[in-house]
Amino acid sequence: MPKLLEGSQIVNSGYTSLFILFFPISFAYLIISDQLYDIGNVFRRFLFSIAVAFVPCSLFTGLYAVMFLDDLDVRHLLFIFGASVALVAFVLYSAEYLMTRMERIVFPRKYALHSALKNMAKRMGTISSLTELKDVLLKDIVDTLEVTGGAIVFKYSDSIEIVSEGAVDDEEIRQLVQSSDMINHPSYTSLEISRHEDYVSYLILTRKKTNMMLVKEEMQWLHLITTYLAVSLENLHLIRKLTLRLQHLASQLPNEQEAQDIQWFRKLMFELQESERIRIASDLHDTTMQDLFFLKRRFAALLKKVTLNPDEQTHVNNIINFVELINSNLRQSCFELNPFMLGEVGLIATVRKWLDEESYHCPFEIEFIVDDAFVIEREDISTKKHIFRIVQEWMNNAKKHSQASRVTIKMMLEDRVFCLIYEDDGIGFDLQDTVPLDITRSQIGMEQLKGRVHYLNGIWEMEAAKGHGVKYRVTLPV
Repeated sequence: MPKLLEGSQIVNSGYTSLFILFFPISFAYLIISDQLYDIGNVFRRFLFSIAVAFVPCSLFTGLYAVMFLDDLDVRHLLFIFGASVALVAFVLYSAEYLMTRMERIVFPRKYALHSALKNMAKRMGTISSLTELKDVLLKDIVDTLEVTGGAIVFKYSDSIEIVSEGAVDDEEIRQLVQSSDMINHPSYTSLEISRHEDYVSYLILTRKKTNMMLVKEEMQWLHLITTYLAVSLENLHLIRKLTLRLQHLASQLPNEQEAQDIQWFRKLMFELQESERIRIASDLHDTTMQDLFFLKRRFAALLKKVTLNPDEQTHVNNIINFVELINSNLRQSCFELNPFMLGEVGLIATVRKWLDEESYHCPFEIEFIVDDAFVIEREDISTKKHIFRIVQEWMNNAKKHSQASRVTIKMMLEDRVFCLIYEDDGIGFDLQDTVPLDITRSQIGMEQLKGRVHYLNGIWEMEAAKGHGVKYRVTLPV
């Protein structure tokens, strides 16, 4: 450019040409290596567009040649054919991109349906009852399609259950489901959602508010919605069956022989709790504890680099000690959440270590006695973890409620039975005031502690009186 404008070069054009050439070469490399985008997919789409454009352009060129046969020029003919193929291919290639970008303006109805589908798909995971099914899904379907009403129907072998929204006659829907012409009814749009061994579900919609039936585009959207609905209805059905089963089992809990039927539930509940504890412990270790460790290192490096007066240095040292204290407490919490030492050193050593750590924070003295109880180490890791959780719950209750000065935990073997005993000299309580076992209140607490004992086929005994402390005794077969 300087040579063209002023007649002389500022920089030799050979160097500038090489420099400029670097950009298309690097760009071509990034394309070929698929580091910018999938060039193979782009190439295939472009070839497909050319192939589709080839037929109409060939017909157009042939028609041009026939109409202007006398003035035919091969160069003109080739130009018309090549330009028309390029133009049509470009339009076809860019049509998808343009339609996607301009869908809100060009196809507002289609855009509204897609947006509604995305919103409903996000909310489907929250459905756990028929009320939520109506509020979350059915209402949105009715509003989106602008129909006067709709219903989701569960047809069982001996009954029909209807969830309706809007201006819908439930009795008419019931008769429609029982009839044989439900799919082809002139006033309703009916789709089968899913067919289950216990039920068949349908989605039934009335005419639109303008008294029109649904158009093809809306029907395609409905068919897509029903695939999502099938999964949600299956989950809802399983939740309802499980809830009814648990209610039935809960009513049998006072009879301990019948309560054995819910062992699977106890096992599942305990496994879910342990997996959640391990996840929380892992998150604490990998995030918070690591952040505190680096924070401590930065404060230590600050002390080495910056000269501080004695008061400031003492203040920074106190901060470092406080951070270390927080880290130590978090480490102890991680250990309580995930007692990994059970598989390394066994139950007795793990409980001993944990009680030693607890003794620094408890307002009472802790005594741990082991009397020929090492037979428990032969049990699997799951059993050891249950026993550790029992001791944990005892200690938590002692810290919260006992007001004791001394707590004793004892493990012993007695008549070929493993005994785990807790005893304190606290304020105690009246046994008549205790809450009966209720599976609907299962949580981290004494009720769940008893559930662990029952799960291990053990026996739970308790002695308590106001002003005379508490004694728990758990015996387990080994």
